[in-house]
Amino acid sequence: MKKALLVGINDYPGTFCDLMGCVNDVQNMQDLLTSLFGFRKEDICVLTDRDATALNILKALEMLVYEAKPGDQLIFHYSGHGSQVPDTSGDEKDRWDEILCPYDLDWSENVVRDDDLNRIFETVPAGVHVEVFLDSCHSGTGLRALEGEYRKQRFLPVPVEVMGSCTPVKSIKPIKPAKVQVLWAACRSNQYAADALLNGKYGGAFTTFLCDLVRSSQGTISRKDLLTTLRKGLKANRFAQVPQLETGTKLKKARILAA
Repeated sequence: MKKALLVGINDYPGTFCDLMGCVNDVQNMQDLLTSLFGFRKEDICVLTDRDATALNILKALEMLVYEAKPGDQLIFHYSGHGSQVPDTSGDEKDRWDEILCPYDLDWSENVVRDDDLNRIFETVPAGVHVEVFLDSCHSGTGLRALEGEYRKQRFLPVPVEVMGSCTPVKSIKPIKPAKVQVLWAACRSNQYAADALLNGKYGGAFTTFLCDLVRSSQGTISRKDLLTTLRKGLKANRFAQVPQLETGTKLKKARILAA
């Protein structure tokens, strides 16, 4: 069984930090999965904007892993804002949890914490291939905008009232869900990921370049070569972000999405 959950959020009510390319990222990734990798459209759950609430994202993640069996392939792709909130479980040395920001973000109950991802993915049995793509910021210095081009960071600063007695760290570590064989992150832990206008269409720089490179290889490019080419392409286009790939040596040499 091949299943995917694709989440893209442009609209963040009340934040004045709306994005432009996240819904396009979802459409881009869905087309890639169905055209090159044999995913059926009915096996791809898509949540965008007002449907991408914290509750809906968590429920969809639970359905993604529900009754997963050895040999299954599960894909989770998120495009939207990332941020951090004070750790409530006491498992973070820096006292901050990394979060994905849902449509109904309220900085307390309506967040998707790294703890939530760990809890859900740790139920996946051995033999199930899980590949995660996170096109969101993990903090750091801002991007230098090019004249005449739209470029925006995918990071929401923590409101002062949420900070409490905690002091946000300068660098947020990437979310690392348990039982995930392959984790792609749009940038280093001390960088922002870009929401950008590329060739006349809005999208995440990471997702757009990744999908274009995979298409040009007809899905045969290895993860290692994809990472190298992706980094070169972003740098050549004056994006400061450096994508990251976390997986074992064997999977790094295998083609993209291969178990």
